[in-house]
Amino acid sequence: MHWKRLAITLLLASAAPALAQYALVFADEFDGEVINTQVWQHQVGDGTAYGLPAGWGNNELQYYTPYTYNSYVQNGVLHIVARDLPIGGYNYSSARLRTQGAFEFRYGRAEARIKVPKGQGLWAAFWMLPTNSPYGGWAASGEIDIIETVNQATSAHGTIHYGGNWPNNVQNGGSRTGTDYSQDFHVYAAEWTPDAIRWFVDGQQYHSVTSATWYSTAAPTNPRAPFDTPFHLLLNLAVGGNWPGSPNSSTVFPADLQVDWVRVYRIEQQPFTGQPAAIPGRVEAEDFDLGYPGEAYHDCDAGNNGGSYRTDVDVDIQPCSEGGYNVGWLCQGEWLEYTVNVAHAGTHDVAVRVASNATGGTIRLEIGGVPVSGTLTVPVTGGWQNWTTITGTADLPAGVHVLRLANRSSSGQAFNINYFDFAGRNCNQADLAAPFGTLDFFDVQAFLAAFAGNSTEADLNSDGAFNFFDVQAFLTAFAAGCP
Repeated sequence: MHWKRLAITLLLASAAPALAQYALVFADEFDGEVINTQVWQHQVGDGTAYGLPAGWGNNELQYYTPYTYNSYVQNGVLHIVARDLPIGGYNYSSARLRTQGAFEFRYGRAEARIKVPKGQGLWAAFWMLPTNSPYGGWAASGEIDIIETVNQATSAHGTIHYGGNWPNNVQNGGSRTGTDYSQDFHVYAAEWTPDAIRWFVDGQQYHSVTSATWYSTAAPTNPRAPFDTPFHLLLNLAVGGNWPGSPNSSTVFPADLQVDWVRVYRIEQQPFTGQPAAIPGRVEAEDFDLGYPGEAYHDCDAGNNGGSYRTDVDVDIQPCSEGGYNVGWLCQGEWLEYTVNVAHAGTHDVAVRVASNATGGTIRLEIGGVPVSGTLTVPVTGGWQNWTTITGTADLPAGVHVLRLANRSSSGQAFNINYFDFAGRNCNQADLAAPFGTLDFFDVQAFLAAFAGNSTEADLNSDGAFNFFDVQAFLTAFAAGCP
């Protein structure tokens, strides 16, 4: 691991324990000799080529170029340089880089170590835009500004833009003031989750906003719009514009925005308990995997309507009359994923504890989109806490897999799930290989392989040794046959 990346990883782990679940998914350390144009695309001109009014929609005074006098890499640092060099009918030139088409993400922590310039009329930014703008033009589809500084760079600003298409857009932002940010490098970050965005400078949070505040007029029934789609990264140094105003005689050119590195972290899907659930065994329905909505789970409505367990996710979980918790009110199209460790491949009996007030429903188990069980029918039980057990079978491969509970119900159907019990069909100690429930050559072969490899499967008398007594135990169990 690169030393800069190792240092920041250690800093994150010590400063913010919640980030222990994060994994690095994108990094540019700018250690090459040139800008990696496979990652960073130069946007060129005054914005009109991209459907914007001249001046990039902000009456900016620069013309962006792809030339090395406006952007280059040197000694492990990206430089974006604004110059009072006329080009394209404008008095200033600079650079604007984006990752659209190369790297986009939905939810995560984006951060960069940056040294900003200062001077009247200078506007430095590290920010994000939606890749496909599914809710319409700016700012109905959103904008996330991770860090902006203007003029004398004594404030770091973090902002979101949302609402309707311009001019019917609104914004929400905060600032961290009292520092001349041009004097040194600082780490600027935004942590983006389904229902909140938080801004940091050097690990210190200074602003946050929740999905209760933002909205898109194009999706009035979606409380997470517009910040629920993939965004890409941008870096630029503008000159002039509506916010900073124009340069004056005090402004020093060239002005240099320096970027030491850019990194993005995301929560990897992982077992909720830290370890895959063991099969054979019980899988609690409420202990579905950690991860983002649409990746580890999908609920048909936002928010945890049970509100008493895992309140940070929008799966409905409630206290269960049988003890613990249950997943509640599963409706059409919902799904949950569980990382499991299957001890033996083959057919497993499945018992699912369910309740449905008045409609019933149907479920199926899948791995990698492929059904591993038949469709199981949830009956009407006459109450959300009137529990019954439904049974079926699942053909599971051995090892660690992500098992999906897919709700196959029709519109209007809903039900609760408490847990799943999985039981392998091994008939006795000698039933070591599929097809389970029978004793045959494959079981002998599996025992011999385990015995030769000192595998615990061959330690049939559980004494920690591999000897004649294990062979004797296997032969006795094999001779007994399956009931």
